[in-house]
Amino acid sequence: MKLIGVLGGLGWEATSRYYRMINEYTQKQLGEQHTARILLHTVDHAAIKYHNGRGDLKKVVALLSEAARSLKDGGADFIIIANNAMHEFAAQIEEASGIDLLHISDPTGQEIRDAGYSRVALLGTRATMEGDFYSDRVLSISGAGVITPDLHDRIEINRIIYDELSRGVLRCGASNYLEGLIETLRRRGAEAIVLGCSELTAAVTPDRDNVRIYDTTRLHAKAAAKRALEVSYA
Repeated sequence: MKLIGVLGGLGWEATSRYYRMINEYTQKQLGEQHTARILLHTVDHAAIKYHNGRGDLKKVVALLSEAARSLKDGGADFIIIANNAMHEFAAQIEEASGIDLLHISDPTGQEIRDAGYSRVALLGTRATMEGDFYSDRVLSISGAGVITPDLHDRIEINRIIYDELSRGVLRCGASNYLEGLIETLRRRGAEAIVLGCSELTAAVTPDRDNVRIYDTTRLHAKAAAKRALEVSYA
């Protein structure tokens, strides 16, 4: 079984979900007594937010790359970043650390491609929704066009993620708002919804008849576990 390097702490609740999901899949495949081989490096989220807020992206990359190198030095066979937005720097982190990085967009893009969808909607932080680092990668793998909510909705989603969900607060009002927004996006032609933020996993119900929900966190965690299990258990 390969050793999964998890670059976490962005924030810690999302990291804990990754840990649980990876182990759930591993146990499903190997049996209840088995656990995944995971090496975790938790960065200080406040430091990342501070430098990112000041526009010092070089410092952000430096901190994340240092964490990735520590995972490599610890024996990790590959790494994952337990956060959607920080994948903006995925290529730089992978190059600086010299270790293979499993990108969060790739499993979702492949699922969308297999389903044959031509148009999907992306929900996440403003950085994820407004940047091209995420949507372009999904497009290149799946061939599907990617749409996002209007500006006022992007601002509100961003607020919900940072002011509520990332702090462990889940209000009925936020869940109802997101449900309504998903219906609006469906009417705009979205055949599926991509949850491009780990915190949204707790706020959006995945099971519904009218539109498919792709939980990138769950798909990413499953892909990491599957890659780790490519080597037969011994």
